[in-house]
Amino acid sequence: MDRMTEDLDSVVDDSVVDDDFDAIDDTLDEAAAARRIDADSILDSLVPGDIDWRATVRRHPMSSVLGVGLVGYLVGRTKGATIMAGLTAALSAAMMRHLSDVFEGDFFDY
Repeated sequence: MDRMTEDLDSVVDDSVVDDDFDAIDDTLDEAAAARRIDADSILDSLVPGDIDWRATVRRHPMSSVLGVGLVGYLVGRTKGATIMAGLTAALSAAMMRHLSDVFEGDFFDY
């Protein structure tokens, strides 16, 4: 049994394993940062690059607020049920995940 342990110790280098875990942690942190949603990144992807939407909002703040409100109202009227169903499903899954973490077990199937 000692021979097998010595063979495993010679093959596994703890510093390499720690470096691998650090690399995995860094990758997970980068993925979490990429998933963050902010208005600037959404508008930058939707509005063509030759339009400076920030300057337009600075010049016409009230019109911008009214325009966004109108778009929000129209989207809510046409897709409100679908959006609410998606939000409640996401919140329900997150709650189940947190409860599972609290109880430290697989009590819930999701």
